[in-house]
Amino acid sequence: MKHLEHLDFLAHWPKNRYPKIMGNQGKALMLLEKHDCSLLLELPTGTGKTAIGYTFLKTLEAAGQTSLFYITPNKTLVDQAKKLHPDVKVMYGRNEYPCLYYNGEISAEAAPCSLLDCPHRVDAETGETEVAGAEPCPYLGDKWNAKQGGIVVCTMAFYLFTHLFSEEWGETAGLVIDEVHQIARVFRGSLSYEITDYHLEKAVDLFYNADIQEAQILDSFRRKMMKVVKKRQPGTATLLEPAEINNLLSDLYGIDSRSMMRAVRQAMKNGKIDALKQHETLKRAEVITRSLTRYLRSLEYSLETDNRKPLNYTYGYYEQEIGENSKTQYRLVIRAYYVAPLIKKILASRTLAYSATIGDAETLGFESGIKFPFYAFESDFPVENAKILIPSDTPNLAVKSRSRQDLTRSLRKIAKACRDLQDAGSRSLVVVVSNKEREKFLMLAGEEGVDAISYGNGIKPREAARKFQQGEGSVLVGTVANYGEGVDLPKNLAPVIFFLRPAYPNPKDPATIFEERRFGNMRWRLWNWRVMIEALQVRGRNIRSAKDLGVTIFVSQQFKRFIPAALPKWLEGAYRGDLRLEECVSAAKDLLNGSL
Repeated sequence: MKHLEHLDFLAHWPKNRYPKIMGNQGKALMLLEKHDCSLLLELPTGTGKTAIGYTFLKTLEAAGQTSLFYITPNKTLVDQAKKLHPDVKVMYGRNEYPCLYYNGEISAEAAPCSLLDCPHRVDAETGETEVAGAEPCPYLGDKWNAKQGGIVVCTMAFYLFTHLFSEEWGETAGLVIDEVHQIARVFRGSLSYEITDYHLEKAVDLFYNADIQEAQILDSFRRKMMKVVKKRQPGTATLLEPAEINNLLSDLYGIDSRSMMRAVRQAMKNGKIDALKQHETLKRAEVITRSLTRYLRSLEYSLETDNRKPLNYTYGYYEQEIGENSKTQYRLVIRAYYVAPLIKKILASRTLAYSATIGDAETLGFESGIKFPFYAFESDFPVENAKILIPSDTPNLAVKSRSRQDLTRSLRKIAKACRDLQDAGSRSLVVVVSNKEREKFLMLAGEEGVDAISYGNGIKPREAARKFQQGEGSVLVGTVANYGEGVDLPKNLAPVIFFLRPAYPNPKDPATIFEERRFGNMRWRLWNWRVMIEALQVRGRNIRSAKDLGVTIFVSQQFKRFIPAALPKWLEGAYRGDLRLEECVSAAKDLLNGSL
């Protein structure tokens, strides 16, 4: 393919949406011409990143390239890209589509699709249904349509499974990765597996009733798993030892997954399995049989060899007493970790990756394997519109450093500050780390007369955020996992943000123990990078345009270790660490009142 030039990109700029190319957008297009391959860009909020990615892929499409993908961490961003550029095609995961075999009563994700003789199945080559005239499966129909050409927008997880475990899409010619700082986390989550005693027991019963010979082997694995997991302290996730993993593997090696699939289909034909009444158990059986090879590999990768350290980790979790609404007592969890080679494997020859928060490109490269030429852009936003404050009189809230009452007192001070801002007509976002901290703050906010809104009691985080965006409450409260990213609060919806403390990993968490064993003291560079990205993402929730005003107050003294160094150059003038919390609140009110 010919070298792409600046004029090629300009010819495919979406002028209907963006009549004028802004400064950073123009610079990005020039860099695409210069490198003509792959780039890693830190593009501040307000740059118009989606337009750059769209232009990149549209130019490749005009040059005759097919299999072009724009990938994002979640469905919300997929929808956003479609709204901005209606001509793109979108693909969602199976859980977003109804299953016509079950009359739309369950999602395609919940259906044991590969085991069914379904008239709605769409041929991947022709687009025709299994039975002529039948309504096409919505999921497979969209998938076939997406493969006919054009730009496909999908989640990172969808792209992973369709390109790592299948060759049906062919080689990707052009790829855009939005919010690239999240790709390693998304891939790890997508490639992790949870095996429970309840689902294994249901699948074993189904296999026994259908006279499938592998039932006995699977039952042996279930009993061994329960025995291994029961050795753990109840309620505590604990890493498995190599000998325990090898013991479990010995049973799985004896199962022929293809033979099991054939036997299940035959049992359905013979009426021993009812596909309608037993669809939940049948789906679990399908997952076990189809994923058996992945289970084996994932468990094997949890073991150290002469040539490498463990690439995954496996832990068990045991509940001594099952709750009223719980069916599971024993869990075996296999977590993928070293995903960098897998990510590199499914990159395109021309890949554009970007995010507003990358920071240390070397650490991102270690996490993801993405090691392209890196450029960090400055923002066009006026620094005078932002304040980044770390109070001088708040404690260090690290677990080992704080006193018994420090956490409660800090949350109480935040609640009082929110009441002060509430009385002045300003709304706030409060971000904490744990759900326990969230509940504690809500209690204290109630005592201080703060009109706080959050999730729980049937209300999901997105629903609570939407209510707040529509005007309910004066303070939105949530964990960094829910409100650290993806919740936009511009135009004075929440001009003041309080971030309680950085979310360093729990020392008892299996992931933490695994990283300690694998990296030693080097783990701190990784952990500091993650909390740095997290903090910068939280800071960006309320400043989404050049006209927005926003103050972020980082409460714990832990933030002073990295916030000043982590700030991009254009934001350095917004930082102060010499004001007391009361003075920080006054500075926020001054900014919002126009008294700079």
